[in-house]
Amino acid sequence: MPNTFYGKKVNEEIILNEEETAHLKITKKVEGEVIKVITGDGLLYTATIVKIGKKETILEIIDKEKPQEDYKPHVSVYLGMSKWDRMHLLLEKMVELRANTFYLYRGEKSDINYKNLNKFQRVIIETSKQTVFANIPQINFVKFKEIPKKDTIVMDLDGKNDNVGKVLKELKGSQRINLVVGPEYGFSKREKNFFSTNEFKIVNLGKSIFRFETSAIYAMSIINYEYNRLFI
Repeated sequence: MPNTFYGKKVNEEIILNEEETAHLKITKKVEGEVIKVITGDGLLYTATIVKIGKKETILEIIDKEKPQEDYKPHVSVYLGMSKWDRMHLLLEKMVELRANTFYLYRGEKSDINYKNLNKFQRVIIETSKQTVFANIPQINFVKFKEIPKKDTIVMDLDGKNDNVGKVLKELKGSQRINLVVGPEYGFSKREKNFFSTNEFKIVNLGKSIFRFETSAIYAMSIINYEYNRLFI
């Protein structure tokens, strides 16, 4: 069950949609009870349940606070389109590890082409509720060649760098780090050439051959460790 609920702020009220109202009912919440709510604006609200309807619930804000969520550096994760079950798992774990933003691109070896991001954002919201992350990450589409070159780490088996920590030390002082992963069948020869002829820092993870989602989780964990992101 969620530790917080997700709603839309309207003046001094917060409206829960039909899905969130269903969650509210499952958890046996009643009118007059006080709950915690996030809206994506970086604040954690305390609100009283005013009215539970069939398709929406009205809450009255009684308090708000700004959690210490200033995770630095800002980490943007660029994900190659892959099968949904594995992307679902990856999104959950990366939100838990406090990635700040996500971008979805279609690689030459992607065997799927997503047309909208609704279910991606829904997973992000659900995980943010569970882990009480008020700054709900956003996800957007991006074209492969729009991936920024500066301060960007690419996870690839053929990468010349074999030490993520060493690469991160080279990026000390950077306010933003971009992490590029996947798709599940890897990068094409042309994509690898694009990375190698530009400013990208191409990193392998040693002798183990990880699935693409494991590579992302592993790299994000190292970033958190090197920068002590989760404790500042």
